[in-house]
Amino acid sequence: MTITELAARFDRRRHARFVTAFEAELIEGEDCRKVIVGDVSAGGCLLEHRDGFRIGTTVRLKAKDIDMEARIMWSRGDLCGMRFAQSVDPWQVIRANVDGAARIEDMMNKAARLRLEPTR
Repeated sequence: MTITELAARFDRRRHARFVTAFEAELIEGEDCRKVIVGDVSAGGCLLEHRDGFRIGTTVRLKAKDIDMEARIMWSRGDLCGMRFAQSVDPWQVIRANVDGAARIEDMMNKAARLRLEPTR
């Protein structure tokens, strides 16, 4: 078994992750705090906050183009992984919250088109 096959066998992730960095609000009951979103997938995201997180907690994540209930699934130090109650479009969330993300996506699409065009 190759390393890639082994990694795929043990990776329980269902959705591709898209690395990012933007600020969002995490609401837990009456408490609200600013967190950094480190990656986004259709099913959840990675968060960072100096005070850490409690596993199993139901929270609400708010940023531009997202206002979603979620559950904290794991926590290590100042990082956590959360699962969204509903699926999201990760690129839509990133485009809305990261300056220049739309330009990067346009460049990636243009590069992909150039690779697909036959050379003359």
